[in-house]
Amino acid sequence: MTTNKNEPPIREAVGIFFDGQHLKDALKDLLASGFEPEELGLLASEQVVARSLGDLYTRTNESADSPEAPAIAFIGKESIRETARTLGGSLFFVGTSGVMGAVVASAAVFGGALLAAVGGIVGVGVVGALVATIIHQSDAEYLQHQVDEGHMLLFVRMADSDREQQAMNILIRHCAVDVKMYEVPVERSVPTAPQPALKSAA
Repeated sequence: MTTNKNEPPIREAVGIFFDGQHLKDALKDLLASGFEPEELGLLASEQVVARSLGDLYTRTNESADSPEAPAIAFIGKESIRETARTLGGSLFFVGTSGVMGAVVASAAVFGGALLAAVGGIVGVGVVGALVATIIHQSDAEYLQHQVDEGHMLLFVRMADSDREQQAMNILIRHCAVDVKMYEVPVERSVPTAPQPALKSAA
């Protein structure tokens, strides 16, 4: 994948949550601290979202607008009445896990690069394979494993580097584990085969 030299890569903090309430508390804290819903992303299994975040999302049978776009799995409950405010809106099908079934993500995950890469493909392990086109393959496999284990991944996109430590501190304060920074190229072109692209930032 080639990074657009005119624009810096997107940087995102990623935290792994085992408990839905801890994730919701982190969301409230992030929003209260000035982060926008469109800067927050979720990656988790459909089962876990329904079980742990059912007060934020409701299921929908809405299909994709085109065969090349992922189908919508959940819609934010607030977006039924007005502009979506929960993690930027809907959750989309982005693959499957052999253990947990369908995997869903919001549009903000990796700055939208993951959804741009999906293109209607739904297969076992596809999330890890697609994420490996965006970040280092070993990190992608680790994140796929966390989803397979039934954990939730919360992504926080940074508008500027000054907010990185603030976001990471909020995630850690609300019991997120293995909080790390990742860099994602702005250009959305994705290679056909998984290839390590970028190393995770310390």
